Amino acid sequence: MATYKEIKGVGFQNFSSDPGNPINGQVWYNTTSSTLKVAEVTLTSSWATGGSLSGGARYNPVGAGTQTAAIAMGGSPGGPSSAVEEYNGSSWTAGTNLPTGKNNIAGAGIQTSSILFGSGSSLEWNGSAWTSGGNLAVSAYYNGGAGTQTASLNFGGLAPGGVSNTTEEYNGTSWTGGGNMGTARRNMGTAGTQTAGLGFGGFPTSGYSNATEEYNGTAWTGGGNLNYPLALSGGCGTQTAALKIGGNPDQSARCELYDGSSWTNTANLNDARGQMASAGTQAAGLAAGGNPATTDTEEFIELDQQLQR
Repeated sequence: MATYKEIKGVGFQNFSSDPGNPINGQVWYNTTSSTLKVAEVTLTSSWATGGSLSGGARYNPVGAGTQTAAIAMGGSPGGPSSAVEEYNGSSWTAGTNLPTGKNNIAGAGIQTSSILFGSGSSLEWNGSAWTSGGNLAVSAYYNGGAGTQTASLNFGGLAPGGVSNTTEEYNGTSWTGGGNMGTARRNMGTAGTQTAGLGFGGFPTSGYSNATEEYNGTAWTGGGNLNYPLALSGGCGTQTAALKIGGNPDQSARCELYDGSSWTNTANLNDARGQMASAGTQAAGLAAGGNPATTDTEEFIELDQQLQR
């Protein structure tokens, strides 16, 4: 087995007591306690700049996939956009355009198998072409979405009769009704799957919400509240490990982490905004575009790890 000196090129020092002000990451041997020690290393979560959207500044695109294999679909401004872009972890390239421009709706899936849904209809992407999917029973936009192309979850939104609390589930062919949300809302942040969905923040009938709801495939129950009431935020991850990204009011940079019961603040976006495409996991999230209209992409790296002394 290789020694520390062989690996690092230098040996560690012996001390009869711990150094009073050790360098971050310093290793030493305490001869009094016969203990090998290392100075505490603290790495904080952060957002790093990624490749800019190639199709121009826009907000309201729908995101899906992972940090290194994402897709951004539709959006604004200038009316509903048909633009589609794919991300490889460093740059965006143009994909096959939507057959018709879309904005203010939801989506789910991965880069090679995605679905857009809202305003009564859905579109499916198989990695090479777009086709029509099943029609929704409720024609709402500003809705929330989670899951995969063949197991999607649609909830909330703004319907002709007002803010909605309805839920629909997709099986790859047709939509069927699920359990209603506890509070009717639109423009939520979302995460999770069809049987373990998450909706947070948003606009209820008035003002901004900080409420979180969790779906178990049948019914919605209340979760931990966000630290700040927000709408139009991005979201990614799972029901028990979610990331909330930015939002409104005032194009916020605030981000929060969810552990299945409570939210904690984490590193802020470098570029404050709402209405962005979001994708990935809690530990490796992605935010692209947003309002104010931008081409900026940021990648989240969760590094809240410590080596104790």
